[in-house]
Amino acid sequence: MESTVAPEKHEYRHLVQGAEPHCLPLGLYWFIFGCLLFFTYITVLLSTYDLGSYSLLVTLLIASTKATLVLAVFMHLWFDNKFFALIVGSSLVFLSLFMFFSILDVGSRDWLDAKKANFLPRDERVYERKLKEPDAPPLMGGLKEVPKDELNYSKAGH
Repeated sequence: MESTVAPEKHEYRHLVQGAEPHCLPLGLYWFIFGCLLFFTYITVLLSTYDLGSYSLLVTLLIASTKATLVLAVFMHLWFDNKFFALIVGSSLVFLSLFMFFSILDVGSRDWLDAKKANFLPRDERVYERKLKEPDAPPLMGGLKEVPKDELNYSKAGH
């Protein structure tokens, strides 16, 4: 006859799937939190400086570093099954590819048409017109004057 005594807890250990449970010291969480605050401060500080074309690169680099810290420690990817880290990493690679090609597209538009390099000339012209003629209608696309005979000030439906 078999014994009805409950088996020891460690006898079921082979049935547990996944990573071993782990506890991290509280100091590590506070250290990572401090790093995140530091990188946020650096981001805010750098926003006051014009780094030119490197502004986006530096900002994305800092944001990626912060995201890596959060994923690795707070979401426990550093200690979990490495397959999950592979999935997250490959997702981030494809996301960065999409962002890279979008940034490359926007950044290279002026190679074909110099007028698309920035909107500063348009903004200056709009501001100048607003100062000279405050009640004038807004400029049309291409910064053309609105033909006076095409203006219709009548209310629709009356």
